Amino acid sequence: MPSGLTAVVVPCGGHLGAPCRSARLPGREEDGHVDTAKRRYGEPSDDMAPGRPGGLPLTLIGYWAGGYEPGWPQVAEFVDEQWDKTERDVVASYLEQGLALPPHLRQRGFSRCRFCGAVNGSNEKTDGSYIWPEGLAHYIRSHSVRLPVSVIRHIVTKPVSTRPRVNDDWWEAAIRSRDQEWWKTATLDS
Repeated sequence: MPSGLTAVVVPCGGHLGAPCRSARLPGREEDGHVDTAKRRYGEPSDDMAPGRPGGLPLTLIGYWAGGYEPGWPQVAEFVDEQWDKTERDVVASYLEQGLALPPHLRQRGFSRCRFCGAVNGSNEKTDGSYIWPEGLAHYIRSHSVRLPVSVIRHIVTKPVSTRPRVNDDWWEAAIRSRDQEWWKTATLDS
């Protein structure tokens, strides 16, 4: 343990001798030390269930505040340069492989990266639980943007091969019923 820090042991439930599961948090070593160069979020601790519920409505993620988009989160608040690179690559690859909206339902015009101004696409992708702009993987790979913990857990525990088989009726219902409110209040710990 680094000098100047004191370990405090608190019994589970406040009762001495009570059985207790060790709640090992992602990125923590056995001794409780956090290796910041390898911080991972996709491994749920014992007392946290992975992911969020799937199906319609799709939960919108990865939209950022900008000149024409008030109310979305500030992308700078989602930067985590200590996020494990391997896990970051898994998440970005998963997002890139999402199911794209059919051409007749796509937005017109391109989005630009809020950091570097790169053209970031004009389509959206989904895995049947979440829906995101096609350029979200760019933010993750190029600017160390991290999604909320519940989204990362969902991604690392769900193979891409389980994406939904959909038709135009499903897409139209999905677009009409998107849940935007969760993302507007999301944080890295959500």
